[in-house]
Amino acid sequence: MKLPLKEGLFHQPESGQDKPYLIGSRCSVCGYTSFPKKEVCLKCLRDDTMEEARFGPYATLDSFAVMQVAPPGFFPPYIQGYVKLNDGPKVFTLITGCEPKEDALQLGEAMELVIDKIREDENGHEIIGWKFKPVTGRGRP
Repeated sequence: MKLPLKEGLFHQPESGQDKPYLIGSRCSVCGYTSFPKKEVCLKCLRDDTMEEARFGPYATLDSFAVMQVAPPGFFPPYIQGYVKLNDGPKVFTLITGCEPKEDALQLGEAMELVIDKIREDENGHEIIGWKFKPVTGRGRP
């Protein structure tokens, strides 16, 4: 059984032509974007202007690190980092689709959103969430 990390954070494609996206918010007054959704705009501080917005599936790699130590349920080494969504905010994410090595990625590299297994829960269910992978396939094993 596959379970979302949390309901309402992302859309999982239901067909081959359907694309994944993250569900966040955008301020109708100043254009501030956030993921996950916010009730109050952190830029203009209004509580009546945030509207649901869809972000993705493309982004640019902003920063990353190869993790050599992991919390329970994760297995090192793995990559985590920040991507800047082409149509939205900067997002913290796991990175997949390449070897977990420092030279596997380049800052500014094009990335694509995927919905994938994050970990398993204590009952063996797959917990799914968002990850990003290189668009070009650089560094693939």
